[in-house]
Amino acid sequence: MSKLSKIAAFSVASIMTVSMVGCSDMSKIMTVDGVDVNAGVYINYMLSEYTEQTYSLGNSGSTASNYLNQEIENHEGEKVKLGDYLPDYAYEQTLDLVAVNKQFDKLKLKFSDEDAEEVNAAVKNYMEGMSEEYLTKQGISKDSVNKFFTAEKQKELLFHYYYGADGEKAITDDAIKDYLNNNYIRYKMISVPRTTEATTAASTSVSGETTTTQSAEEQTKASKKADKEAKSIANKYLKIAKENNDFDQVISQYNEETQEPTTAATTTQAATEAATDAEGNPVSTEAQETTTSAAQEPKEIHVHFYDQNNEEYGEDTPQKAQTINSGEKAEKPADPEREFYTFDNWYSDANLTSVFDFDQAISSDTSVYAKFSTNENMVSLADEETASDLSKHIRESIKKFEQPVLYKDDSNYYIIVKYDPALRTDYMINGDNYENIITEMKYEEYEGLIKDWEKDFKIKKNDKAFEKYTPSKIEEIYNDFIAENNNSNV
Repeated sequence: MSKLSKIAAFSVASIMTVSMVGCSDMSKIMTVDGVDVNAGVYINYMLSEYTEQTYSLGNSGSTASNYLNQEIENHEGEKVKLGDYLPDYAYEQTLDLVAVNKQFDKLKLKFSDEDAEEVNAAVKNYMEGMSEEYLTKQGISKDSVNKFFTAEKQKELLFHYYYGADGEKAITDDAIKDYLNNNYIRYKMISVPRTTEATTAASTSVSGETTTTQSAEEQTKASKKADKEAKSIANKYLKIAKENNDFDQVISQYNEETQEPTTAATTTQAATEAATDAEGNPVSTEAQETTTSAAQEPKEIHVHFYDQNNEEYGEDTPQKAQTINSGEKAEKPADPEREFYTFDNWYSDANLTSVFDFDQAISSDTSVYAKFSTNENMVSLADEETASDLSKHIRESIKKFEQPVLYKDDSNYYIIVKYDPALRTDYMINGDNYENIITEMKYEEYEGLIKDWEKDFKIKKNDKAFEKYTPSKIEEIYNDFIAENNNSNV
């Protein structure tokens, strides 16, 4: 069973409830303002959270275990047993679903074709990833899964209805600037280690004990020498940084002068070196290229280029899709630009692990992904308790922007240049990071809205269904399913 991605959830308010006495319809878990709610929806919320929480507790997905008595941290930061937490969580999320459904309809909002396709794809992936057989045993139908993902999409669209660029409670660029100034630091830095291998050298004896290879006196001398060298290097680059307005160039110079060159072969080199004929002789890349027989019609294929958000570059860009014949090579487009970032390379996978080879002939529709990097750090200090000493120093002690300063801690010397976070235009309306920052800013307020929608709900609970669909039942079915799969694989 594959691990689920965590589905973002919003906590809800306490609700006035009325018990459904004598209800025998086990297909519904409750009725909310006259709307019957599938039991499968409630079970699915419990199951998805059970899956997520148990993976956090170390569940490998291959062995049966008892997790319900283990403690987790709830949304209020309290320690509770997983078995006690799950019913409350699922109940609240089920009410969320109804509230979101009703508000979406009340505002007469509609799914676009793209929204509907996204929901359908999510349902399909979920059913396949979790196994339809397993979901059925848990009491979850495809219809319940569809309701689950429909509500998630509605929740997203409602958020944008209120807080998006054209929303009723739209957040202005000025408000975002204030938020960034109050909650973020923005900086670039060079870190110079104050120790070397010589000062930390150690060996492991046959007995398994770790012993130093230097005397205490030698260690002290080596440590002082390493620190002196590190300080000299730090002062050198601090001076360079003060004389050069482009700190990125200084960082590049430091990296080139202090890091050992890599000897790893590129993907293209490795492929060329590995290519041999039947007798073990090297074969040139030209000899490997696919050719089209004169007797065959060339097959037309497409090469699509995607940006950092996995969105395809448009027809009006140099990175627009290419149409070529099977066996031909894609043409490398101009490097795309992204403010505050440097283009690195094109990759053949969305995870950006394998560089795309434009010298290789291709025979089917292909996707290529842009990778960008930056020397810049945007760090949130909203939670002061988890902020590092370095972050606190940058926020509290460095007063001027764009002026290099030197700082040290027990491990490193740092050449730091602090910048104004409010100048990051990619966090403003229509910027790449706009969606993330408005969600961060308005998440709790949106929770409050959902809470308001649920204040007057009249709920009839199907007590027999709640008694039947329990965390222990979910775990029992999970353990049985794991045991069956393990036995079938023996």
